[in-house]
Amino acid sequence: MNEPLLVIRYTFCLILLGALFACDSPVFHNKKSEGLIEYKVEAVDKTHPLAGLAPDKAILKFKDDKYMIEMSTMGVFKTIFILDAKKKTLTEMIKFMDIKKACIETQEDLVKEANLYALKFKNTNEKTTLAGYKCHKLWAYYVSNPQDSFEVLYTKELEPQNIYDLSAYKGINGMLMKYRLRKWGLELEFTAQNVSLQQIPDEEFELPAYYKVISKEEMEQFIKSLQ
Repeated sequence: MNEPLLVIRYTFCLILLGALFACDSPVFHNKKSEGLIEYKVEAVDKTHPLAGLAPDKAILKFKDDKYMIEMSTMGVFKTIFILDAKKKTLTEMIKFMDIKKACIETQEDLVKEANLYALKFKNTNEKTTLAGYKCHKLWAYYVSNPQDSFEVLYTKELEPQNIYDLSAYKGINGMLMKYRLRKWGLELEFTAQNVSLQQIPDEEFELPAYYKVISKEEMEQFIKSLQ
């Protein structure tokens, strides 16, 4: 092989390797605090007035100390929650037909809600695998009703940063893979189905300008009107 052709081939190989192994390459992205999780979702109480609007799946996007979870019911009723652990805010968005409303909960709001649905945990020392990740198993109990308990699975193989500090799951050291969440009185159970470590653009965690920002009280009244 002549020397110029050898140099070109060698240079091409270096460029290709650099592209594949670069930190920003989605092909080899393995940052444990950034990615996407698909959950199966079920309403715990099928008779709840809002159970008909409950989604059957959710997409969680997480990046360091932020997460965004999006749920949709038949493509008509969409809810999105964006948590910014650094700013200590939770942005709630609802898109229903041509209605687009949003409200921003403060640290005080989040702490109050976490206390309303306060949980205690019992470690089982059991481990299992869910969506390809090794998980630790806990039993969770509502402080207001200790008879109401459920299984919680979390993995230490994913490393979100402080995203549960203002929730009822404060103290969980890892990513929740199976858990329950109460919002607007409706309790949903989330079970991870698939995990993908990938880059998530920063704009995914921003409130789109076309949403009308209203107060928390106005949002609660709007939700009640749907029941």
